[in-house]
Amino acid sequence: MKKNNKKYLFTAVLLVSALLTGCGKDAELDKFYGEMEDFTTQVNASFDTLNNVDPESETSVEDMLAAMDDLAAKFTLLAEIDVPRQFSAVEDLADEAGEYMAEAASLYREAYGGEEYNENVASAALEYYNRAVKRLDYISQILQGELPTDASITIITENEAPGFKEDSQEDSGNTGDPDGEPEGTDTPSESVPSE
Repeated sequence: MKKNNKKYLFTAVLLVSALLTGCGKDAELDKFYGEMEDFTTQVNASFDTLNNVDPESETSVEDMLAAMDDLAAKFTLLAEIDVPRQFSAVEDLADEAGEYMAEAASLYREAYGGEEYNENVASAALEYYNRAVKRLDYISQILQGELPTDASITIITENEAPGFKEDSQEDSGNTGDPDGEPEGTDTPSESVPSE
């Protein structure tokens, strides 16, 4: 469960957000980057706490469970950050990450809470933990301008997103039809198959 490399990923996100925040062109983006920077600092500390739990300590189980609860709380904060449209994919990933980390913390408590350690429940907890961290990795990649390459991910670009054409035409003042055809043309769009 050691995730020391997470610190470096989040440091990269922190640097990118610091650079982009300096642009000062969009208050919504500035707020988002600031909140992500705060989250990065907090979650790095939480991962450090978890990684530094001494397995030989008499309080190791309690320390690990407290660290997991702290991580779940931090991931919940991530899910609550308002995400600007430019990073809309991050919103669902953040929500999923928050849910998965909360479930991981809950399952770890269940695994260690009985008279005997429940290996099956702990295995499920680890799976949820890994899912949460994986989504955090995806968020980090997206914020660094990279596209996640996992086969289980479907990438939808802005041009393919529902409502994008209409939104971009409104922004540009174009009053043509939403399929991109100028008004008054009888020829169907080449991108739409004719019946």
